[in-house]
Order: sequence, then structure tokens, then C-alpha cells
Amino acid sequence: MGRLEEYRRKRDFKRTSEPAGDETKGTSGRRRFVIHKHAASHDHFDLRLEQDGVLRSWALPKGPSLESGEKRLAIEVEDHPLSYADFEGVIPKEAYGGGTVMLWDRGHWEPTGKHGKGRIDFELHGEKLKGAWTLTRLQGRGNKKGSDKDDRQWLLIKRSDDEGATGPRQGVDDDRSVASGRSMRQIAEQGERKAEAPGAEPSGALPDPERLEGGRRHALPKEVRPQLATLSSEVPEGDDWIHEIKFDGYRVLARVEDGDVRLTTRNAKDWTHRFPELAECLARLPVKRALLDGEVVSLGRDGTSSFRRLQEALSRGRTDRLVYQVFDLLHLENRDLRQVALVERKQALAQLLEAAGLDDADKLRYSDHVDSRGEAFFDKACRLGLEGIVSKRASSHYQATRSKQWRKVKCANHEEFVIGGYTDPGGSRQGFGALLMGAFDDEGRLAYAGRVGTGFTTRQLDELAGILEKLDVEESPFNGPVPDTRSVHWVRPERVIEVEFTERTRDGRLRHPAFRGLREDRDPEEIRVSRSQDKRDRNAVGKRSDPSAGSGSDPSKAEGDQLLGVRLTHADRVLYPDQGLTKGDLARFYLDIQEWILPHLVDRPLSLVRCPEGRTGECFFQKHPNAAIDKRVPRISLAEKQGEAEYLYVQSAADLVALVQAGTLEIHPWGSRVDDLERPDNLVFDLDPAPNVAWQKVLHAAATLRDRLASLELASFVRTTGGKGLHLVVPLTPEAQWEEAKAFAEAVARQHAQDDPGRLTANMAKTQRRGRVFIDYLRNARGATAVASYSVRAKKGAPVCVPLRWDELNAALHSDRYTTENLRRRLAALKEDPWSGFEEARRPITAKMRKAVGLE
Repeated sequence: MGRLEEYRRKRDFKRTSEPAGDETKGTSGRRRFVIHKHAASHDHFDLRLEQDGVLRSWALPKGPSLESGEKRLAIEVEDHPLSYADFEGVIPKEAYGGGTVMLWDRGHWEPTGKHGKGRIDFELHGEKLKGAWTLTRLQGRGNKKGSDKDDRQWLLIKRSDDEGATGPRQGVDDDRSVASGRSMRQIAEQGERKAEAPGAEPSGALPDPERLEGGRRHALPKEVRPQLATLSSEVPEGDDWIHEIKFDGYRVLARVEDGDVRLTTRNAKDWTHRFPELAECLARLPVKRALLDGEVVSLGRDGTSSFRRLQEALSRGRTDRLVYQVFDLLHLENRDLRQVALVERKQALAQLLEAAGLDDADKLRYSDHVDSRGEAFFDKACRLGLEGIVSKRASSHYQATRSKQWRKVKCANHEEFVIGGYTDPGGSRQGFGALLMGAFDDEGRLAYAGRVGTGFTTRQLDELAGILEKLDVEESPFNGPVPDTRSVHWVRPERVIEVEFTERTRDGRLRHPAFRGLREDRDPEEIRVSRSQDKRDRNAVGKRSDPSAGSGSDPSKAEGDQLLGVRLTHADRVLYPDQGLTKGDLARFYLDIQEWILPHLVDRPLSLVRCPEGRTGECFFQKHPNAAIDKRVPRISLAEKQGEAEYLYVQSAADLVALVQAGTLEIHPWGSRVDDLERPDNLVFDLDPAPNVAWQKVLHAAATLRDRLASLELASFVRTTGGKGLHLVVPLTPEAQWEEAKAFAEAVARQHAQDDPGRLTANMAKTQRRGRVFIDYLRNARGATAVASYSVRAKKGAPVCVPLRWDELNAALHSDRYTTENLRRRLAALKEDPWSGFEEARRPITAKMRKAVGLE
């Protein structure tokens, strides 16, 4: 029937859910376009342009062209009905075109310039693609001139335009639907689901609460106390335990009744008004009555939750991106499920969310678990910088109390404390200096636990100061004496905070505490003195050698001014405003990780990025020391074209502290040591992607460059840069001079780029780098540097340059994944150095290697 005859002839609509569609005369309004991503017998994309009442369609075997002048083959296929522009789902394998279909992009298009039988000039205005293209029919290559039947091969050519970004942020590797937000994997698993989820019919069968053993007929309770987990030092073993990720957010119970939703905290505070978007989403569940248990979190792009980010979202009223991670179902319709085994409750919960058409792209998400290998699951969680895990007995019933049937195992220590006082601010700080904190003992007396003066943002300092001023009292609320009460203001113990710390001293004080957030959902009387002395927590961040770190005192006072004999002036100066990270915090961070960073720095000339007033102030790159840097930091005089010049190098953790005192945020070492300056002992290949280049392209470049180096009998070790790319570091036996080493690195980079010019370039010119990964070999010249492993970067979020094992590198682990907040957890979980074998892998640059890259 007309233009859709071939489309319908190829399909059995009893098998496939694709629309049969009607042919529409003409085109009304703006012309639609869609691009489908299609995993059929061969993965490809399909471009569909609305024209004369149908979707004229072309298969794109390698996807759309994204760079100006780039050409891609386009094979014209049968016209599709206009209703196909809304199709997304799974075509059965036995049907024509069987496979997963994603709505990858959509929008409208308009013809420009030439428009005829063999050429279409057009502009796309989509959610991902914006700009100008040309479709032109090929002659020859199997196309018969003048034949309408066989001339199906076209070229899709990207034209230059004024819009700048011509493709999506992730390029054709972007694996998210513009309709449902699902990945190809999720679509394949869940089948067809339209973008118009609100009001849509459930996509699967609802769980039947009558069939759950242990369920009993009961009215939906007005209020339920949540089950709480007991802190444990070890992951429980056995087949009767399941293990979940421990989220870093607010515990919330969700009560749904006839479309009315109430969200309550663990101490029964109604917070429905604070999470309006979540309440709206819960109201659309296809049930009349339900009671769910979960955690409201703020997720980063890597999928990890952050309590600080959650608090910031709440304080700013930006709650539209918060997520409710649901892990338990306590009531469904007219059945109380609390006496049903946990695994059966979770199975019913998963079925409910699936029936509602909810998945990982929604605000309500099912919190999955693993059934075994709990210890390995815990180690993995810590390596990824997560908070920890919760282990639950699979057969257990829900208990409205703290129970050993649920056990939380933390990667790092953080506990809740009651504020009992605060100190005046010092230096340039505002609000207050430090909080005095404690917990109630068995007799209801407030026991002093130390002070916390770090981890606050400027906003938090102001807000907390305003709260505490209203709680002032004349006498100390603590039981017993408190050390150094000068400039201390006492307050009624009515506010609860959460604090992260490295370990406890023998007298119960906290070492290296850092503020994580105000716990508005906690009752101060619930905060009890911790009896836990578990070994894992005491060793959470490895060995320490800081005898002067103290036990959590105010860093703006004398105790915080001296670290390893180095005096920190303005230790409370905030260097990273978004984290509230101070100069004192940064110095202690380096002390905590000194065993990891020093091997990469000792006895190497250094260049520094200094930001004396913090990351958002003036920053500058400095090669040569001046009066601002402590004279005790070692120096060496080197010959340069302009004459002798001094460079710094470090030999101890005290030297690191001295660099922090001078406002150093980044440390960049040479590729050689002071005792052998002219012969480098490593090469660095910096993979630097242009804007809008997909992370997958960086991963591909790293893997292929690793293989090329291996073919030259050179081992390479990978690290995140804390920015947007990766470094490949090659250990060398120091034999070649600088010029020879640089020439070799350049030859490798250029040879590698020539083999994949569409993705890579070794040309630093911006015009050559567009849409490509630049292989920067220039860091291998005398005096050139690359950021050090484990150095913090002068970037938002305080990211760190971190060595990885090759098998850790994946699409979810971006270059700024690790920060000063989560790196210590990763290091605590490592069983060995990710770069184990680095020294043993050293090789000289041989004549055979030089010949292989065209130097001889």
C-alpha cells in the first residue's frame, strides 16, 4: 500500500510490537527526525527524516558523522510510518530486524540549499545532534545510474556550521535513550517502554502479597520505626547473608495510600515537603497501599552517593535530581509483610518497581544485592571509595529496632555526635573555629569526644553559626573537664552532626576528624558513646607517622599550627570552597598518604602550582623557589640556557607540609632524579581529549597505546589525572639522554596517531585536536613535568591523580573519580600497590625499539 508497502511486507505484526502505521499526506508543522540505535545482526544507527507523510530512512553502519567534512556511508532502506518515531523496544530475534532498538536522538529538521532526488542539504535540531549535514547519492559501487531500485548507497557528510558542538557529549558511544533514559542493556532486559511513562500502563505483573509466606492481613500502619543495622568489624559469612551497598544519605520510609504519599525520617519527622519530586513519583506506583524503606541520596555521575552533596541540594532547594534507593517492602495493599523473609520481600519489591516501569533512569531505584562473596564485595566497595556495605540475613524478618540481623561494615570511620560548644574563628575564617562534640553515656551524661574544625563549606559555617548562637548557655554541657576552653561558647546539646575520622586515641578522642553534615533526622538522645574498638576501623587509612596530629582539636589553634615541625599559618584558610577543605586539611591528607606519594616524588626536581588564597583565587605555575617556601625544603642548582637556576625537591613528609604551607595545590616532578638529572627514568604519555570527546575514546586510546608499547617490549602503567584524561607511565632504565627519550616518545605518539587518525592526533594545534584524543608526548623534555601520582589538583572537587591497575579502568571510572574525600578509603582497601612491579619493569630504549618507530 503506497510507500509503506515494503515496510509492511517485511514484518509480521503478530510477532513484533513495531507500529503498522498509516501513510499521511503531506507534512504538517515542523518535520520530525529520529535516530535509532539498532542492535540487530550488525549494530548500526538509523536516520529517519519525516517527508511526504512517512519517515524516509537510511541505515548508518558507523553512525552519524560528527566532525566537519567527515563522511559516513548511509544505505537507504524502506520508508517507515511516522508512528515509528516513538518506537523503542525489542524486536523478537525471529522477526525481521530482530534486536534492541533505542531512540538515540529526536527533534526536527529543515531542508537547506540543494534538495533533490540525489541530494538533500539539511539541518538537524535534536537533543544530541545540532548542525548541518548533506546526504548525497553515490554513483557506481553497485548503484545503477538512473535506477530507483538499486541506487541505495548514499554518503552522509557533516558540513561546517556556526553551532560549534556538532555532536553529543559522548559521541556515538552515548548509550542513553532520549526517550526513557535507558541504556541498550536496560532496554534489552526490560523490553518496550515508551518515554511517556506518566499514566502509562504497568509493564509487568504486580506481585501478589497473598502468596508471600508470613504475610498477614492488616491495615496500613500510620507509623513504623525502621530496622537499624549494627556496626560490625567483619563481613558475615555464610549462604544465609545477602550484601548491599551502604548509601550515604537520609534514611526515609515512604507510605503510599490512595495516591497520598508521606515520607518520614528514621525518627518519624515528616519530610514529604522536602522531597516533592520523590513524593510525586511514588504517587504513580500502580498500587493503592504500600510501605517502602530506603535511602534518599544524591548521586554523582559515577553512581556514588555523597551526604555533603545531598545537604547542599537540600539547602539550595535543588531536590529534583535526588534519588530514592529502595531496599525493602514492608506492606503491600492489605498485607503486612514484616514477617516475610527478607529475600522474598525484596523479590516482591523488585517486581513492583518493574511493573511500574521503573529502572535506573528514574528517581525510584531498586537497591540490588549480591548473595555471596561478601568480603570481596566489601573490598570492591572500598576501592571505589564507597561508604561500605550492609549485610542482611536473607531469612530474617523486619524488626523495628537495631538488630544484628543487619550489619553495617564501613570502609572508613564516621559517626554521629552531639554539639556541646564551639570556638571563635581564627585568621580569615568566618562563623566559628571548631565544634566541640560528644555522645551520651549509659547514664545520660554527655562525654567529650574532641573537636572538629575542618570539612565545612562557607555556607555551612554561616548557617551553623546562626543556629548555635540561639543555643548559647553559660555552663558546659559535658560531663567532666574539657581541655583548652579559651574562647569556647557552650550550647545546649540539641544538634547532631556526622563526622568522619581516621581512628580513635586511647582516651576515645578522634584523630583527623572532618565534618560531613548536620543530621537533622537524628534525636540527640539517640547518640551514644561508641563501644566499637574494631581493628578494621583503627587501621582504616594505613600506617601513620604524624606524632603531632592531635585528637581532633581546633586546627586554627597552636596544636594545628605545627605539623612535623612545620608551622602552618592560617591553617583554617579554605583552599577548596566547595568541600570546605582547608590548608590544615590538605597538609594532613598528605601526611595520611605519605607512604603512597613520597616514592613518586623523593629526589626529583619539582615545579608547583601555587594558589596562596585557595583554588578560586590567583594560581600560578612556579618552577623556581622564592622566599615564600621554607628554606628547609631541599634545593638543587641546575644549568639552564639563562644560567644556573634553583629547583626544589622533597625527601620527607615534612617537606610536603612545607609546600602546602606555601599554598601549593599541585606537585609536578621531573622524569629524572637529582643524582642523574640528564637521563630520565620514565616516559609519560598524556592522553588529553578535546571537549565533547567521549570517555570511551580515551579508554580505547589507552588500551591500544598500551598494546603498542607492549609490542616494543615496554610496560606501561595507567593513572587518572584528576582532570579529563589519562597518563600512561613507562618505567625506563636511565640510559638515554633527554633529547633521545623525547624523540622516541614523539615517534611512538605520531605512529600511533597515524594508525587511527579519526580518533587520535599527536599535533597539539587546536584545529587538529577537535573531536580527537591528543597524545601529548611533550612532557618528556628536559624541564618538562607531569602531575605526580597522588597529587591533588587545583580543580573543583579536589580531585587526585591516582594510579590504577589496568583491570580497574572502565567506563564508569572517570579521571576525576578519586578526591581527597574518598581516596583514603580506596588505599585502605588495597591489598597491594596498583603499580606493583613498576621497578622490575624498567627497560632501556634500545636500537631495536628506535628502529621499530622509524628513528633508525
